[in-house]
Amino acid sequence: MIVSTLLLLVTQALASDYRPLFHFVPEKNWMNEPNGLIKIESVWHLFFQHNPTANVWGNLNWGHATSTDLLHWTHEPIAITSENGVEAFTGTSYYDSENTSGLGTSQSPPYLAWYTGYFPSNGTQDQRLAYSVDDGVTWTKFAGNPIISATQEAPHDITGGLETRDPKVFFHEASGKWVMILAHGGQDKITFWTSTDAKQWTWVSDLGTAQVSGLSSAITGWEVPDMFQLPIEGTDETTWVLILTPAKGSPAGGNGVFALTGSFDGKTFQPDPVDTANLWLDYGRDFDGAMSWENVPKSDGRRILAAISNSYGASPPTNTWKGMLSFPRTLGLQQTGSGRSFVQWPVSELLTAGSTLATIQNQTITPGQVLLSSVVGTALDIELAFTAPADTVLSLAVRKAGSQQTVIQYKQSTATLSVDRTASGDTSYDAAAGGVHSAPLQPDASGVVRIRVLVDTCSVEVFGGKGEVVISDLIFPDEAADGLALQVDGGSVMLQSVVVRKISLE
Repeated sequence: MIVSTLLLLVTQALASDYRPLFHFVPEKNWMNEPNGLIKIESVWHLFFQHNPTANVWGNLNWGHATSTDLLHWTHEPIAITSENGVEAFTGTSYYDSENTSGLGTSQSPPYLAWYTGYFPSNGTQDQRLAYSVDDGVTWTKFAGNPIISATQEAPHDITGGLETRDPKVFFHEASGKWVMILAHGGQDKITFWTSTDAKQWTWVSDLGTAQVSGLSSAITGWEVPDMFQLPIEGTDETTWVLILTPAKGSPAGGNGVFALTGSFDGKTFQPDPVDTANLWLDYGRDFDGAMSWENVPKSDGRRILAAISNSYGASPPTNTWKGMLSFPRTLGLQQTGSGRSFVQWPVSELLTAGSTLATIQNQTITPGQVLLSSVVGTALDIELAFTAPADTVLSLAVRKAGSQQTVIQYKQSTATLSVDRTASGDTSYDAAAGGVHSAPLQPDASGVVRIRVLVDTCSVEVFGGKGEVVISDLIFPDEAADGLALQVDGGSVMLQSVVVRKISLE
């Protein structure tokens, strides 16, 4: 009887701690942005900023988890540790296929991980290297660290070593050199460095706000760079994409993630003029420090992003863990007339998890009707396609019970998609935890509006159209708030298709 009671208490404690079903969270304690995302053979490796000893920022290591499907994650031992007065800040990984670093062998090339070394004693930072010769299972710190010292950074850094971090490294085939990008948050710029052996580095160029035509000077505090080539859908062209996380200036306030296209010659990135309609990768509050998986086979062909879903520090009301990974999403670039637009979509692996709860086909919904009210769930994948006359508003409430609900809404007159967290549950933990976040969304060429909503224990991620806009937000409703409601105002709406799927990982 005592054992049963204890198990019940533990179960209730976990349930009350908002632990998500299909989003990754640490087994316990603090997690921040993803690091060093890389696929090795059939295994997806997730590294992340992690404090293994407390549920707050500090004592930062590279936490580690693995998956074969981006859905089920295995917690692994810490990969890169904080030790000898040096913590392991954010960085990236890459496969040294030719063993140019000499840290593996020609028969068994190493995987390399670059990270920022942080000295809590004085706040300074330098750049470091670790490597793995057992397919990412264990990581050894390079004996010659740091590979870029604070002294070497000094000519390009006005902060005295306090704001030079987050190395993004890749091998640039055309120039035959390694390229490192460092963020200088206090200067709103990044620097480019090159190397022939991944260990000794030379500065080659800067890129700052003034060199990005059309970028608002209010977008400040650049961090966590990522850079790669991306195909332009429907063409035989590719373009370089640079992703950055600013501390200020995002549509929802706080941290955000923006992406630039441009050209790169191995030394200098030449950004295209900013199209403000195709700048932000997320219009919600909770998509921060985005990074993409490297070493994904060409047969797969996807560029897959993930970010930390938390911009409130230690404030969210979770006790056993802090920080959640966004659900992995693909990033594409489509040609739209004379312009281009980024498109993002949940990875297809999600479609293998769960079962259909409800479908609606070719049905008109009129004001006063409430559909889906008999459907319940706290982990759902919902897809809607509809045509809406002028002045109509379609609203989908999720995690609904009593006065609690999170409302996803499309307003036809302004072509606006929004997420309303005003009554989403506990918003007391931060002044920015409630309110409404919006994004522009036009119907497609046939007049159909498409929306996809991922609902989990403490989050919503809303994809508009083909993924031209995304709104990601944390929510903290009561566990019993599991209802749905689909309604319209201002006129009737034709529901071409509605599908509600329950997500289950059993």
